[in-house]
Amino acid sequence: MNSDSEIHPPGAFAMGPLRPSFPVWGLFGRSLLYVVGQILIFPAPWTATGYYRFLAEQVALPDGRRLRFSGQPGDIWYVFVGLALLGWLHNTRHAGVTAAVILVTALLAVPVMRWFCANLRTEDRMLQLSFNGETLAYLGWSILFLLSLVTIIGWAWVIKATIQWICRSVSGTVAFSFTASAPAILGRTVLLVLLCTLILPIPWAIRWYADWFASQFSVIAPNAAG
Repeated sequence: MNSDSEIHPPGAFAMGPLRPSFPVWGLFGRSLLYVVGQILIFPAPWTATGYYRFLAEQVALPDGRRLRFSGQPGDIWYVFVGLALLGWLHNTRHAGVTAAVILVTALLAVPVMRWFCANLRTEDRMLQLSFNGETLAYLGWSILFLLSLVTIIGWAWVIKATIQWICRSVSGTVAFSFTASAPAILGRTVLLVLLCTLILPIPWAIRWYADWFASQFSVIAPNAAG
């Protein structure tokens, strides 16, 4: 039987959904470490970078080539420290402060997306990506998300549209699409929350959700992303 590399030679990319394989305890442990880094603030650049590296390396392209992440904690350390500080402010019960924190978090999320895409590679280093989305556009999506919370369920449609915009804003040797439906996002997220309230299923619930979510991203030809 031919291997994936023989079927899809270096430089050629197969189209189709990503292939995640998150380990239950590895994902749970890394998630906890990420949260601890956010709480303690100063370790955040290291724990966040390790978390993104772990996530990337548990995913393969449709042809089996695994992803690699070369970002370093010192690249945008100030952004991660800022996000951690905002996490503390998010605990404030004042609605105005909470809304402001969410919006500022959106502003800081854009450099993280640029950094992540710029440092994402395949094992053969043939993958080259960049994120070209505008900060104000992402801020607009974040405001729409805040408004959608009033509708109770409308946020799922906003999340779907936002991720599709993010995918369209990524350029490089391949492009990406997001195929999950809004009802699927809504239903699976609600089920995740319900499972987490039971405490014991949390590690398996997180892995189940992460595997599903990552598999909703598909590799497509760059000229098909418009």
